[in-house]
Amino acid sequence: MLGESLALAAAFGWVGSSIFLEKASKETGTISVNLIRLLMAMIFLGIITFFKRGMLLPFDVSREALKFLSISGLFGLFLGDFFLYKAYVTIGPRIVLLIMTLSPIMVSILSFFILKENILGLQFLGMLLTIVGIMIVILKKKSEKEFSKLGFVYAILAMLGESFGIIFTRLGSEGYDSFATIQVRTIPAILAFVIYISLTKKWCNIKEGIVNSRGMIYIVLGTIVATLGVTALVESMKYANVGVVSTLASTSPILIIPISIIFFREKVTVIEGVGALISFVGITIFFVL
Repeated sequence: MLGESLALAAAFGWVGSSIFLEKASKETGTISVNLIRLLMAMIFLGIITFFKRGMLLPFDVSREALKFLSISGLFGLFLGDFFLYKAYVTIGPRIVLLIMTLSPIMVSILSFFILKENILGLQFLGMLLTIVGIMIVILKKKSEKEFSKLGFVYAILAMLGESFGIIFTRLGSEGYDSFATIQVRTIPAILAFVIYISLTKKWCNIKEGIVNSRGMIYIVLGTIVATLGVTALVESMKYANVGVVSTLASTSPILIIPISIIFFREKVTVIEGVGALISFVGITIFFVL
C-alpha cells in the first residue's frame, strides 16, 4: 500500500513539473531547462541531505550503487529527457505520451529478466486497465504536429531511456537514502549535458535562460515538484513491484484532468471521462490486492 501511494505521489509530481517546465521551455528553451533544472535539483537535494544526513553530497555511496545509479542517470535523466524533448518538438505531445505509456510494460519485461520480479494476475489486469485508460485520454487529444518517423524514433528512445533508468535506479537504490540516490543519478546527467552543450556551442542559450526571470521562476517551481516526485518514485520501489510502480507513476495524463478543469477551466469530453474511469478502476485494483 505504501509503495503504491508513493508511486501516485510521484505521478502528481510529474503533473506539477510538466505544467511548470512546459512554461519554462517556452520562455528559455529546452536545453536551458534541462541543465538548469538539474543544477537546481542538486542544490535543493544538497540542502535536504545536509540536514537529514549531515552531507551535502553522497560521499558514502558504494561502488556498486554508484555504478548502477550513474547508468540510471545517463539513461533516464540525460538520454531519456534529451530524446523526449526532441520528440515533443517533432511529433507533438499526444503521440509522445501515447508511446511513453508503453514504459510500464517495458519496465515489467526488464524487471522480469533483470530483477527476477513476477507480476500477479490481478496486478497485470490493473496495469492493463490503467494503460488503456491513459491511451484513451491521450488519443482523444489532437496533435498539433504532423507524424514524423524520426520523431517516432525519438519517442521510442525516450521511452527506453526512462524504462532502463527505472530498472537501474532500483538496482542502485536498495538500502540507500532516496534523496542521496537522486543526487548520484543527477551528477552524471549534468556532466553529460555540459559535454553536449560544449560540443554544440550552446552556452549562450544557457545564459539567455538564466537572465529570463519568468522562466527561472517556472524552472525553480518545476524542479522542486519534480525532485519530490522522483524521490517518491525511488522510495516507492522499495515497497512495491517495479512494474506496478511504473504504471501508477505514469498516470499523470489522468491526474491532470481535474487540475485542468479547476485551474485552467478546460472542458472534459465523455471519452476522456471514460478513459479516466477505466484508469481509476485499474489503480483501485492495485490498492485492493
